[in-house]
Amino acid sequence: MCNLILALFIFVLSLSSLEVSAQPFHTLVTSLHKDPSTSLHTITLTLNPSEQYLVDLDAPFIWNQCDSLHLPVFCDESDCLTARRYMSPLCPETNNTHSSDQCLCYDTPVNPITGSCALTNASRNVLTVYWTAGRSLSTYRIQYFNRFVSCAPSSLLQSLPAQAIGVASLSQSTLSLLYQFIIDDVTQKFSLCLSSSSDDQGVIFFGDGPYYLEPPANFDASSILSYIPLIKNPSALGYFINVTGISINQKAISIPPNTFGLDVSGGVKLSTTVPYTTLRSDIYSVFMSEFKKAVDGFPRGKKVSPLEYCFKTNVTRPTKVGSIPRIDLVLGDGAYWNIHNSNLLKQVDADASCLAIVNGGNTAEHAVVIGTYQLENIMLQFDLAQSRLGFSSSLSSFGSSCGSFDFTVRP
Repeated sequence: MCNLILALFIFVLSLSSLEVSAQPFHTLVTSLHKDPSTSLHTITLTLNPSEQYLVDLDAPFIWNQCDSLHLPVFCDESDCLTARRYMSPLCPETNNTHSSDQCLCYDTPVNPITGSCALTNASRNVLTVYWTAGRSLSTYRIQYFNRFVSCAPSSLLQSLPAQAIGVASLSQSTLSLLYQFIIDDVTQKFSLCLSSSSDDQGVIFFGDGPYYLEPPANFDASSILSYIPLIKNPSALGYFINVTGISINQKAISIPPNTFGLDVSGGVKLSTTVPYTTLRSDIYSVFMSEFKKAVDGFPRGKKVSPLEYCFKTNVTRPTKVGSIPRIDLVLGDGAYWNIHNSNLLKQVDADASCLAIVNGGNTAEHAVVIGTYQLENIMLQFDLAQSRLGFSSSLSSFGSSCGSFDFTVRP
């Protein structure tokens, strides 16, 4: 009986990509959603739009909540060996288990918000996305069968968006979504566009452009990208960039050399699970000292945790967007990553806006973590083949947004 089950399993694996080869497109697409309660972003990977996965740039693999094991992953499979390289130290060590003379793989999915983990069976499941020519959904819907999706208990969903059934890995792990989707026609890159509004769907593309976000007519977001190298961190699966300074109104703040160095200070990483850009305390104190000088005279408002520096907006002299100082990350090649005003200030209520940058403390693991709020409404392309990051300025500068992709199915 066991041999029969194994034979059927191998047969199903051989059919898993039949739908993929019969299409004329080269890019995959699916929708992203901003949760209004947590401001976290989720991705659609099933036929049921109410089932979402949290977007995580650091997770080693995909996991979802399940009450019973789907197709198991066996101990001698390469996916098991990969998953067990990422066993969380937060969970007790465990060995694989045996059932009906078969060795079943164990792994440890982690909730990136609470830091909790669970010992679970590695499993396989179905992931569903669409092909696109860059302008809308095609009629070719793709179901990838037997992809590595670990089976986790419902207790691991704590603090995730209400519709989240698990976590979608977008890291550099070979078990991430990108690698689950890579076939001959899909290049080794994905482009992430997080909507700043919970009323509009964001979008993620797997593969090359064009990426049309209309209006304006024929606006291809892939054509406005600037590129910088990704820095390899041998101890992490996430994405790091070379930042050498921070400027306010194009004047660099005074901080020591190597303050942002990966080998010295933990580097500068991007995150979709940290809500606001976080600066280690030594950087934050210098930045805030200079920022306060630049906004001297603006009426102060009450703090709204975790945001510490707020402005009143209901007074005779309201805060004018045009008067807010320009903030740039100075990059290693001399280029700049401008933080648009809409990514710099957050309207917290009818009477106040706050600076959306927070103090990470003296013992922060990284010098800077570029948080989700600063990543919204810009196009980010993670090109793993060339180890580079493409980034745009705010799409609002072009009269567009991450909520402008047409999710209508069109021939």
